[in-house]
Amino acid sequence: MRKIVSKISGIFIPVTDLQRSTEWYIRIFDLEVIERSEMYTGLAFPGEVTSIGLWKVEKPQPIHFDTGTFKVPYYNFESFDIEYSHAALIEKGVDVQEIEIHEEETRFFDFHDPDGNLLGIVEELPGSAAFYAHKQKYRRD
Repeated sequence: MRKIVSKISGIFIPVTDLQRSTEWYIRIFDLEVIERSEMYTGLAFPGEVTSIGLWKVEKPQPIHFDTGTFKVPYYNFESFDIEYSHAALIEKGVDVQEIEIHEEETRFFDFHDPDGNLLGIVEELPGSAAFYAHKQKYRRD
């Protein structure tokens, strides 16, 4: 069966200082530059398909939505070891929130990039019947 789409190829993040943000994302996530212009930097996770595109903007723009109770990032980064991810970001000087657990299905925490963009890291737990088994297929330690 032919697919209309097969995956998300890229995530776009608005940034006010392209150079500062490029350096930050490379340092924090060990990304590599795959494309660069005056308005855009394309970054990739080594060995992965999904890329991050940093787009130069004049003023900060939200990349989250507000539920009325809390703010939620439009996307999460995946972790298979949330404690390691949390500790590694702290070691790199990132101000991270505490790890939270949601209904025995996920553990997650949020943090901000230099523009104040809300970012999240999530780990699916075995209690997450739909997502845990699905995501284990892609696990590479």
